[in-house]
Amino acid sequence: MEIALELLRTVVADGVEPVPVLADKVYGDCYEFRAGLRELGLEYCVQITASALKAWAEPPAIVTKFRRRYVEAGTEPALTLREIAGQITPAQWRRVSWKAADGSTRSTRLAWLKVWLAHGLRRTDGNLEPAWFLVDWPEGEAEPYHCFIAHFHREPTKARCLRASRSRWHVEQYFQREKTDLGLDHYEGRSWRGFHHHLVLSAVAYLFVTPCHLRAKKTSGLTWERVLASNPAVVAEINRVLSLLRRQV
Repeated sequence: MEIALELLRTVVADGVEPVPVLADKVYGDCYEFRAGLRELGLEYCVQITASALKAWAEPPAIVTKFRRRYVEAGTEPALTLREIAGQITPAQWRRVSWKAADGSTRSTRLAWLKVWLAHGLRRTDGNLEPAWFLVDWPEGEAEPYHCFIAHFHREPTKARCLRASRSRWHVEQYFQREKTDLGLDHYEGRSWRGFHHHLVLSAVAYLFVTPCHLRAKKTSGLTWERVLASNPAVVAEINRVLSLLRRQV
């Protein structure tokens, strides 16, 4: 987790335009990782194991004893986020739909509510962790598709929650194409610095091949410029990689 946070500190220091950080449950379940993102002032939407994290749907009363904070005696115990998800009322669900890569229309239900996570109280002078609990649960399914903990700088909207909850697919697509077509999995060096150089060159290859592919592909008016206009994070990453390379040339 510390390596990921250090890379994000570098990104922030380089002045890259901030966008919400997305991560799977390996990172999302980690309190220290989420706290590090908040310290950097970054928004995030991270997948979590709903049965492992506990929270309150309303902030409980807190008392301080010997530099530690505790929930006041008699307070209802925290519930797992999975239990909280099971208590979401029909009125809280929002139906959403989107166009998939194959052109088909897909849909699901989203609900988001404020929760206060209990883990922060375990630290000396710790506090409850307020966050948005985002649930993606298609109608008719026995279990949620995914559950997330999110931190936004403004009140979440249906469109923003859908984009944040379903956008990690782009990251998975990037790694799949990098490993199968662009040599990301061919690294045989021994140094951490060399591995970083290999990652950068693979990313540059991806950023070159993607617009070439889009220009050659016959679509209904889709252009690379339109793709960039809707993806400021891609623009920021391209500019960052090119500026770093210019310093080295």
